[in-house]
Amino acid sequence: TPLVAPVVERLHLSGMAIRMGGASSTAGMARVILDRAPERFSLLSFSLGSIVALEVLAQAPERVARVALMGCNARSLPADKGAARRATVPVAERSGTPSYIDGVWDASVPAHRRNDAELRALLHAMAADTPMTVFRDQIELAIDRVDSRPRLGSLDMPALVACGAEDRVCPPELSEEIAAAIPGATLAIVAGAGHYLTLDQPDEVARLICQWLDQPAKQIRRLEEFS
Repeated sequence: TPLVAPVVERLHLSGMAIRMGGASSTAGMARVILDRAPERFSLLSFSLGSIVALEVLAQAPERVARVALMGCNARSLPADKGAARRATVPVAERSGTPSYIDGVWDASVPAHRRNDAELRALLHAMAADTPMTVFRDQIELAIDRVDSRPRLGSLDMPALVACGAEDRVCPPELSEEIAAAIPGATLAIVAGAGHYLTLDQPDEVARLICQWLDQPAKQIRRLEEFS
């Protein structure tokens, strides 16, 4: 996908990309991923995908060899924020899904990219490629999420937690609390990056992912050990 293409190109990686759509709950979306993923896999996730990744880990930790959570918020959405999220759907229906990008632009980009027309055009194109049915699902996924913080301490695999230093969608303190709760997690606050850190600083993110992939995964444990 365009979001991770600059990093993938630098590392010459291959893998499966799964669009966040086809379910309107994080538990349901996690099941979609688990149904499509290999039996054992490394899970690289971003933003809403990271929220769903935490649900994947809750459902089937034995299948995840390592996890990378980028631009993540492990908290639930405050009850009074749901209506505002749903209100973006009729706006997108009238004006197109790229209108959502304009609404979060200032919170998403670092200072040096505030007037970057090429970046805005890329994000607009990515949004335009998102069908309205998928957009609606993604809004519901963001609203539906649970507070994953209480279960972070049970994770037992190499974990990378990364975000942009100038991310105001998911500020660094959210990544800091996630990394502090996961035993042995690596925390990376990427300078010169906003929410879309893979686009803002692809060289640094590629370096972090390379180190993450080099970490030896735990041996597969018997399923009954997770019961």
